[in-house]
Amino acid sequence: MRKTAALMALLLALSIIPGVALADGHTSDVRVVHGVPGLAVDVYANGGLLLENFQYTEVAGPLQLEEGTYDIEVFATGADPEVDAPALAESFDVPAGVSAAIVAHLEEGGTPALSLAVDNVSATDAGNGRVTARHFADAPVVDIWAGDAPLFTEVPNGAGADADVPAGTYPVSIVPTGATEPVVFAADVDIPEGSNVVVHAVGTTADLTVAVYVIDGLHSSPSEVPSGTAGTAAAVPFVSIALAMAGVAILATRKLGFSTN
Repeated sequence: MRKTAALMALLLALSIIPGVALADGHTSDVRVVHGVPGLAVDVYANGGLLLENFQYTEVAGPLQLEEGTYDIEVFATGADPEVDAPALAESFDVPAGVSAAIVAHLEEGGTPALSLAVDNVSATDAGNGRVTARHFADAPVVDIWAGDAPLFTEVPNGAGADADVPAGTYPVSIVPTGATEPVVFAADVDIPEGSNVVVHAVGTTADLTVAVYVIDGLHSSPSEVPSGTAGTAAAVPFVSIALAMAGVAILATRKLGFSTN
């Protein structure tokens, strides 16, 4: 049985912060990313309803969370959490003073999972923006190209990295490693100065898309954690330096049986 105390604690701990906000030293800014195709879901945290009818590729938040452990449960929309088992469930320890994302996604092979990834919110130099790329799709190892040259090679599912680049608009494509075709995703994207564009490749090889949010306010060294506008976009940013994708930002992942039909 869901406890009223758990719901009250959740309501006290969570508040949605519109636009640009700052997390204080005791809280963190956390977004929720829906990367499992074919299913609308309700998301619960510590026994209380957090998101209702949450759709594929949507990004919610930032939510300002107190430091602590959060039990996340994901149900098909309309399921009764009192009697139905969750489709996904995981506990995450959220430290203070970070920006992070809880991502529901597919592992390679199609197994859904929940993962926690931490954002880089350090200051950017004048004239630069930042791009973070995360591979959360049911797809094999991929290469990420900008124009006619590969920028990231042999990127596995679950890996992520970031790089600072001159602000501007760049063309990008994603292809299977070692090949130039088929192009599973292609788009132009804008990287604003002083922002981190965080891109999650989600879905499958046959229907790969992205879920995106933008963290603003990184122009100068922040004393606290910045947060920014959240949203979705069909774009994967260009990265102009050769940065190994082995820098995985994922803190926790759990495999669970889950049907996307």
